[in-house]
Amino acid sequence: MAKGKVYTVHVTGLVSGGGWFGEQRQSDNNAEWRDALRDARSNRAEARVICLCKGQNEDNSLRRLVVRYRTDTDKFYVSAWQFTGGQHRHDCRFWSIWPDKSSAKAYSSGVVTVNDDGLFCITLPVGLSRKEPGDASAQNVNPARHPRTGKAKSSMSLLGLVNFIWQQAEINTWRPEYVVNRPRTALWVAGRVSRAAGNILAGGVRLSDVLLVSAARNSVQRQKNQERVRSAIQNNRRMVAVAQLKRDATEGYAEMQAGQLRLSSPYGFPALKVSPSVHRACERSFQTELNAWRAGHKVVAIIETETPRLHFEQRGGRVIPVNEADVIGIALMRVSPRFIPVDSGYEEIIETRLCEQQRSFVKPLRFDTDDDTLPDFWLTDTGGERALPMEVFGMRTPEYIARRDDKIALYNDKYGTQGWWFWDAAARNAENNIPAFPPKPGSAWKTENILR
Repeated sequence: MAKGKVYTVHVTGLVSGGGWFGEQRQSDNNAEWRDALRDARSNRAEARVICLCKGQNEDNSLRRLVVRYRTDTDKFYVSAWQFTGGQHRHDCRFWSIWPDKSSAKAYSSGVVTVNDDGLFCITLPVGLSRKEPGDASAQNVNPARHPRTGKAKSSMSLLGLVNFIWQQAEINTWRPEYVVNRPRTALWVAGRVSRAAGNILAGGVRLSDVLLVSAARNSVQRQKNQERVRSAIQNNRRMVAVAQLKRDATEGYAEMQAGQLRLSSPYGFPALKVSPSVHRACERSFQTELNAWRAGHKVVAIIETETPRLHFEQRGGRVIPVNEADVIGIALMRVSPRFIPVDSGYEEIIETRLCEQQRSFVKPLRFDTDDDTLPDFWLTDTGGERALPMEVFGMRTPEYIARRDDKIALYNDKYGTQGWWFWDAAARNAENNIPAFPPKPGSAWKTENILR
């Protein structure tokens, strides 16, 4: 894409009043612009610098900018706040696909691009549009999860795709006002996923055209699911479903072993057939998530199917039409009750406490990278120039301890000993000794955050 457009910037929270600065006023030669940036940098707790590429909004955390200063040139300038690149317009200079450099390095160039209409173009291991009946592109391919080779991937796996959708839909983001304004249910998630899928193309197919999501029994979404199944059959397309695994894990797992995958609120879905090889691949790649499901935790599935087929069955003396589809890949993602992705029960404890204490945070998503330097959470309400990393250390094996110690040294060097937070969840009586979270501006962090 061409160099981004410069949109008006709104500065608030200053004694001088701040103001609106259009492109022409954002000049190094404009004393008002320089003074506003200088004062905003000096008063980070109250000042807000907002990009208005999508117009003005009441939430001053949206499209927030960071004021930076270069000593060599004695100039102030603005850059996007961490993790907010996707909130900007696609033609804005602050817009970006990825929230961090680690995510960007997961894929080869061309795997994720943006076209002139601002749509994401993604390469999947198995395309959604079949060339001809009998196309064998799905054979001997596991589209669910890429091996951790450390190399840039030539396609995005299903796990990477559900991470990408969660990021674009901002489901991995939490703010206190969500408790009142946006209660998170399976149907709320379905709506967010559907909107995000409308901006994604895979092999020339708009993902929302072949997407199945949870629906109420008598709902518009159920009708959309049915229409998409019919369209996929007519156009010889594969389909993608995103939904929570069935709540009754005992029954659901037995059904999966028997060759039938049942998801939560699957109204309008075809019957999902799982072969023994796909089931084994799922168990190999997602045993941790399957164990969490059987233990009663929420787990979201993203699946890809072959083109559905229609056949007729005789039930109760009547012949009825039945759609079914063969599942070719299953990827699983454990989530909290608020659908924030979590990698362990320890992470869910911290996620719960953050929400209870009305904190704002982001759960970084790994996509298909094997980068172990990503934190477990980013705390976004501490008032600093960047989010504060949070780590949960949950094991005591020699290999894990060695990696943990390397990470501690890396974080201390990069952020300073008080610039990040961690919890040693494997320590004795750990749950009763969780360190206090770093404070919001105006409060004091008195707890020593030292690993013992």
